[in-house]
Amino acid sequence: MKTVITEQINEKLTKLELQRLMDLYSDDLLFFIRGIVRNNEIAEELVSDVFVKLWSKRKYFSEIVNIKSYLFILARNESISFMRKNNRIKIVNLEELSDYHFTPLEENNGSDLFDQAMINQINEAIDSLPAKCKMAFSLAKVNGLKYKEVAEIMKISPLTVKNHVAYALEKICSKIGLSKKRKITHIFLFLFEAFIERKKIRLQFL
Repeated sequence: MKTVITEQINEKLTKLELQRLMDLYSDDLLFFIRGIVRNNEIAEELVSDVFVKLWSKRKYFSEIVNIKSYLFILARNESISFMRKNNRIKIVNLEELSDYHFTPLEENNGSDLFDQAMINQINEAIDSLPAKCKMAFSLAKVNGLKYKEVAEIMKISPLTVKNHVAYALEKICSKIGLSKKRKITHIFLFLFEAFIERKKIRLQFL
């Protein structure tokens, strides 16, 4: 059994602290990068590049205000650089991406929140979303980033992030047959976030 990893960050970046950050954020960064480059092996390499770059800038580590956002921004930059160099696509920012791969959700064994049939419907609804909407929803509701943080990563406004998430929720609720009433949508969102959090907790104890 592993000790639960916390997000408390030390002021100095040591090799031990770097490893702790890798344990804490590698999976989230992998899903994010894979969504952009659409290749698991390349995504794994780029995640490694993110932490190599973090280590190379370790003398400035104490100046980083939000390490999670910082790592996602590094991941964004590495992904865009890869796309430019290898796909010969003139991508300047994430706004220009035509597609974003969302890693499908899977049922937890013994989950009392959603059964696999409903999870399949949720996945179908998310997968049908426009690329930027899909990314914003994933970053906000799966990775747990705040709207302001998502906005910084995607280089859009927090209001645009909020609108993307609202649109995604409307599509998901429609797909699974929920009412458009705001209270029902909030209940679904609460259950969805609880489902995601439970998955993260179980992963920490594997």
